[in-house]
Amino acid sequence: MDRLNYFLVGIFMCSFFSTKAQFGYYEQALQFSQTSFGGTARIQGIGGAQVALGGDLSHASSNPAGLGFYNRGAFSITPRLNFHKTESDYLKQSNLDKKINFNIAQLGLSFYFGDGAVATQPIRGSSFAITVDQVNNFYNETYYKGENYDNSYINTVVENQFDDPTLTSTFYDQFLINPHPNNYEFYPGFEELVGFDTIPNYPGYSSPFEFSRPTQSNSIVTEGSQYAINFAYGANYMDWLYFGASLSLNSLDYKKVENYNEFDYFYYEQDGTLTSEDALDNITIRNQLSIVGTGAGANFGIIVRPLSHLILGLSYVTPSFMRLDEEFFTDISTNYFDNYDYVSVTFDTEDIDDDPQTRFVENTSELAFFEELGDIFVSNYTLTTPGKFNIGLSYFFGKNGFITGEVEFKDYSNLFLNGKDFDLSEDNQEIKKRYKSVLNYRLGAEYKIGRFQFRGGYGFQEDPYTSSNYNRNTDQFSIGFGYREADFFIDFALTHQRMKRYVSPYYIEVNQPIAKLSDYQTTALLTFGLNF
Repeated sequence: MDRLNYFLVGIFMCSFFSTKAQFGYYEQALQFSQTSFGGTARIQGIGGAQVALGGDLSHASSNPAGLGFYNRGAFSITPRLNFHKTESDYLKQSNLDKKINFNIAQLGLSFYFGDGAVATQPIRGSSFAITVDQVNNFYNETYYKGENYDNSYINTVVENQFDDPTLTSTFYDQFLINPHPNNYEFYPGFEELVGFDTIPNYPGYSSPFEFSRPTQSNSIVTEGSQYAINFAYGANYMDWLYFGASLSLNSLDYKKVENYNEFDYFYYEQDGTLTSEDALDNITIRNQLSIVGTGAGANFGIIVRPLSHLILGLSYVTPSFMRLDEEFFTDISTNYFDNYDYVSVTFDTEDIDDDPQTRFVENTSELAFFEELGDIFVSNYTLTTPGKFNIGLSYFFGKNGFITGEVEFKDYSNLFLNGKDFDLSEDNQEIKKRYKSVLNYRLGAEYKIGRFQFRGGYGFQEDPYTSSNYNRNTDQFSIGFGYREADFFIDFALTHQRMKRYVSPYYIEVNQPIAKLSDYQTTALLTFGLNF
């Protein structure tokens, strides 16, 4: 079969596998659902525990019943500085990346409804608030590099040739793989490219570089954020029951650029000698993904004060429905060393030269640099995030301070994707199989000395994967302090979060390369507020 025929077959396979090419959205679904309540520096200083507290604009997103504690209006703004650090371990080689990002974590305004006679009314007062909270921050840089002695990207294309026909066709056009209906050997006089049989389980394609082993590197840069605009109302009933509700409008902007590179290829001679590859110089694969989205959800909460020094809080955040618009493209380039002659093998199925001993016809061409700019793939789909239930308890030591804690229940297996023009049933099956329900908890405390407050806290997020060889739990530690006057307040908080991730540049059945990533994020928040 000549190159034109294989090209036409590739086009047919691309159309046939168009729905399969969409597979993989379950990963973004989890990422966009792992949101936080966000909030002011005061709340972040106590570990984010806030469901059983009141009198802070953060409650518009966490437990709107807390707005019922206000007896006047309030305004606050919280700028934030994030310091990201990622340590990577890939193929026994370590790397470090750092990034700094500035953003506005919270902006809010509340209006109090009440007068001097509220003490005689069942509803002692109420507040309406509008806040904007950053609930997800995607800014990060990751880089890993190492020498792979087991396989290369070429091997995964040979092994998984039918999973991505477009990638297979590109590798064929750039002389990295060759099609054949049966096993065959490359021209034996072609120096170091010794003949071989393709793996029996993966017939159809093989590569003259199947035994070449590269140095691999991958740079991943993500940007963007997720915000929630909250319209919340909270009321006070007889100073012992507080209730509230909020509507949240969500916006999402996410961008990911991944640059994967293979270079410095080598192979082993039959006598075990390590030899540098003099044919293939490098392969570069660049993926760019952009996603924007909007959505909506709601939150309902109550706070009960059974004793003057004890508060119990409950809140339920409904599932959020989001529409997402995505653009994706891939750029693949291959560079050969100068003046390298390559034998392009075409299987002689028709026995053109009437010689049964002839197994192929050979053509020689000079290779240099190839680049394939992929088409931009546009898709639209919807994401339904899981709801979450929160219960909290706070104990007050008079006017000297308090301790507080809360537990959050969330079931990530309830994530659901729906594509308008393509089928996402496989992703939904993966969601049910991969993800589970989690119990997250947060603890915090505040101690007052005059007009100053000192705070500390801890938060824990459980690994959402059902089974894994790796621990993806997330820990967050925080400290803070504040100063309050009658008409204004200033709060500062410093948080430190650490988590582990595991990524791979490609999938292969045996000896899959995995990068172990340790993410550290230190965040400084400063809240300026007014009471009126």
